[in-house]
Amino acid sequence: MDGFAFGHKCRCVRTTSSFIHPRQYKKIEILPVGANCRRTEILILKKNNNTVCVNPDAKWVKKVINRFVNRSENTQGTARTVTLSGWP
Repeated sequence: MDGFAFGHKCRCVRTTSSFIHPRQYKKIEILPVGANCRRTEILILKKNNNTVCVNPDAKWVKKVINRFVNRSENTQGTARTVTLSGWP
């Protein structure tokens, strides 16, 4: 688990800006700023079950997140976990 930590307020100790192709995604978890962490965290669970923390400010991350947020706008509540299937 690259950059993933237990027992810390934030779950990501470090992040990567390196591109991860969406075909490798199993799930994206978006953790908003809150009492536990002062920054937005984005975790990608890959199909090989490795979890990678990605830089939310990376241009490619913003594009991927916007694509899936737009797809899930019609769901009830705020989607914090987006399960990807059948990409693209």
